[in-house]
Amino acid sequence: MVRLLCTLVLLLMVFSVCQAGSEVSASETYVTSGMVQTVEVELQDSEDGDSSDLVLFFGRFHPFLVHLPIGFLLFAILLEFISIFPRFEYLKSTVSFALAVGGLSALAAGITGYLLSFGGGYDEELLSYHKWLGTSVIILSLVAFILRTYYYDHPVFRKVFRVILIFLAVIVMSAGHFGGSLTHGSDYLFRYMPQTLKTWMNVEIEAEEQIALIEDLDTARVYDHIIYPIIRTRCESCHNNDRREADLMMTSFDQMMKGSENGPVIQEHQAEESELFKRLVLPERDEDRMPPRGRRQLTHDQIKLVAWWIEEGVPSTQTVSELELSDEISDILHKLTVDGQSFYEKTVVPKAEESLLDTLRTHGFRISPVAEDLNFLQVGLSRSVTAVSAEAMELLRSASEQITWIDFSGLSVTDQDLSPLSDFKHLTRLNLSNTSIGDSTLLMAGTMENLDYLNVYDTQITDGGLQHLEELESLSSLFLWKTKVNHEAIESLQEKLPNLYINYGHEF
Repeated sequence: MVRLLCTLVLLLMVFSVCQAGSEVSASETYVTSGMVQTVEVELQDSEDGDSSDLVLFFGRFHPFLVHLPIGFLLFAILLEFISIFPRFEYLKSTVSFALAVGGLSALAAGITGYLLSFGGGYDEELLSYHKWLGTSVIILSLVAFILRTYYYDHPVFRKVFRVILIFLAVIVMSAGHFGGSLTHGSDYLFRYMPQTLKTWMNVEIEAEEQIALIEDLDTARVYDHIIYPIIRTRCESCHNNDRREADLMMTSFDQMMKGSENGPVIQEHQAEESELFKRLVLPERDEDRMPPRGRRQLTHDQIKLVAWWIEEGVPSTQTVSELELSDEISDILHKLTVDGQSFYEKTVVPKAEESLLDTLRTHGFRISPVAEDLNFLQVGLSRSVTAVSAEAMELLRSASEQITWIDFSGLSVTDQDLSPLSDFKHLTRLNLSNTSIGDSTLLMAGTMENLDYLNVYDTQITDGGLQHLEELESLSSLFLWKTKVNHEAIESLQEKLPNLYINYGHEF
């Protein structure tokens, strides 16, 4: 009789959760069918707002409670399968308790999560997955508790119980993944996964949208070409047709100017009084900061541009030439143009295949990224390697698109050995000091339109080789000490490239 009563109580709790889930689903159906009044709106539009505030107050306990079922249920699963071994058989007595606490905390997390969903601002598809996976966790954990507590001695029910535990582990982790995706973005789990593992698992991460460079700054429209690209890449993910946090839409100028549920977010000519700007400059840990912590943040320059735009009266159609620019804003705007970008900012290359890089490393090359967020590579050779074979150079050519720094200093290489470098159009730094190269290599270097740094210290370079660099306007640093170059040739090159820094040692 007691078993039956407990079973009925637990099934009643499951039914209530399912019923709550169906109510949320019905609310979504209303929105899809175009009906104006939804459960969410009813809650938010109560007379004094106290009801909706209370709902969200309890809903915000969800992040705190949701970790309890994850820990207890996975712990219960671990205990069950460890207790199969005679040495740990004594742990069996704790499985029911862990399942009970895990199931009840899952129920509490599910209810608070359901209340939290009324706040809106979540991707409907991800929310639906998270909701039903969470409901499945509650149901399976309670069923598992019943089987473990009352029917475990039956061999068939014991097998069913353990199969349910395996499914429960998978669903708990899946529910957690979709919950994290709701908060941090759908690619949160996989964004920094090693490329080899991404390829093996066939995981594709959508590249973050980049802001297009401006061709002609004077004719660029301030909102369309400067401000809106910032909003589109930093704000729109939370303020669009599918996810309208605080009832604020930012997909167009008119929608943004309508403001949020709390009123206008922009006060013309008053940046510091505008809610939009104030939230951009809040401390990173402040829950009201926008974009929220974990999202792609605005740069300092972008924040200054937003402030300038508001102070200028939030122009919607005017061009840059029609507005007043301070020296600081002029410098920031110049960085948005093609001419104002550095080589690395305006050049995008695909990521090199890890298999190719692994092969290059087996040939003695040291390869690493130039920076964390760039696909460009720097290349050197292991200390044990004293020469580069023709085969290795041909193999290196396969990664020429990504290689931007090369250091072959001190190697036994000649002009002929380095002939494949003519295909390395993205080279910006080349160190060939203490090698046997001559003028032929400088003839090749003179065609590298992005070359910024060249070190040919202690080589066979002559005056004739130096002439090949006279048209290389990108070159900013040249090191020539202990070469066969004369002062006259250096002075001639300096006249052609007045901004070039030439280091010829103390003798110059």
